[in-house]
Amino acid sequence: MGWLYLEVAASPARSAVSAKAGRSLSRPDGDAALAEARGRLQKLCMASRPPFFEPLRQERRLLPLLVMICFIMSGSGIVSPILSIYAQTFGVAATLVGTLVTMFGVGRLVANFPAGILSQRVGRRPLLIVGPLIVAAASLGAALATGFVWLVVWRFFQGLGSGIYITASMAAMADISPPGRRAGNMALYQTALQIGATIGPGIGGYVAQWFGYAAPFWVYMCVGLVAAATAIFSFDDTLNVAEARKPLPSSVRRVGMMTEAFTVVCVLTLAIFFTRVVTLFQLIPLLGAETFGLDVGTIGLALTVCAFTNLFGLPVTTPLIEKFGARAVVIGTSLATAISMAMLWFDSSVIWFWSSVAIMGVAMGISYPAISSYVIGCLPRERYGPGMGMQRTFGDVGFVFGPVIAGALDDVAGPGHTAVIVLNVGFLVACTLLFAVGSRGKLAFGD
Repeated sequence: MGWLYLEVAASPARSAVSAKAGRSLSRPDGDAALAEARGRLQKLCMASRPPFFEPLRQERRLLPLLVMICFIMSGSGIVSPILSIYAQTFGVAATLVGTLVTMFGVGRLVANFPAGILSQRVGRRPLLIVGPLIVAAASLGAALATGFVWLVVWRFFQGLGSGIYITASMAAMADISPPGRRAGNMALYQTALQIGATIGPGIGGYVAQWFGYAAPFWVYMCVGLVAAATAIFSFDDTLNVAEARKPLPSSVRRVGMMTEAFTVVCVLTLAIFFTRVVTLFQLIPLLGAETFGLDVGTIGLALTVCAFTNLFGLPVTTPLIEKFGARAVVIGTSLATAISMAMLWFDSSVIWFWSSVAIMGVAMGISYPAISSYVIGCLPRERYGPGMGMQRTFGDVGFVFGPVIAGALDDVAGPGHTAVIVLNVGFLVACTLLFAVGSRGKLAFGD
């Protein structure tokens, strides 16, 4: 709020400057003195504004995108606490409950790349409207589901709508993020996403407690409608469709989309999604209970801490990327994430557990905007839609198959979860090294 105080406090100064300049208008240099004084005052006030929020002033279409992603992610989080319990009300075996999470990921996986291609042809705004509307309709179906099979079907369509929206929103973010503003824009996008993901589960838990297990899906429906309304009434498309439909320049066709730099960052995205979902949904809960002796409430608190500490790293993301480059930040945060996972295996002391959770949260919070900035730098503007869809597809492959592979390995290796930790750490480190080797050299479209 310091910049606001300076703006208010500067008002008397402006008056004094104006009065003094007014008395000197008869002098030839009166106007020049007034302009110079106003310029100095404006620079003082601008310098004191928090740079983290400066992109909101520079790009008016950024705020609606942040509002929409916050709503979409909060809606996804709202239903997460009750999925397992709601599924059990249909009388299904516990082994089938996991299909609700898997089918959501499958829906996103199916939607990502086609949505990216379509957004490059019809614009971002239509998909930013259609995606949330599909989420809203699927949430209504889930709330009214009369059997478990229908619940699984509606979860697939929720994932489909979510995939359409997120891919289009990432392409829109790429459109309005030139190299000089790329890091700041992506840090704000991740902040809005993380705020939604953090507050959603708490809201969903209380809504279910007060109104029943189906109630969070009604809230999710309303959230989808609000996001769609925001796109309809508050968002101007970031893509000139007429320009986008022109034939691709020969230079773009010759290079193609799957360059070495883009391919290795997609592989690293797969590894990050893989390790994130396995760590957050399997390792932390299981190790917390079996190795560190934590109860269910404390394990839930650990997941909240991991999500909340994402926010701590975001304000420093932009300065880090501007100073060291997106590539260096991606490598550093990926290795820090791997180290934090290894810490779960070092010792049975609870200090190691909480330190691991905190480090992981901060590292992940910084890594997401850095990876997004790097991906945009790999792509020409004409391939933002398909490129974002491809990167999201790689990520959701890790999201869908990570728990399956880790669970099968756990069954074979026996108690202790050491094999899963080694798999997670080794896979992430290997993909980080692959990225470090394959991403050498200056990006064609800015870092």
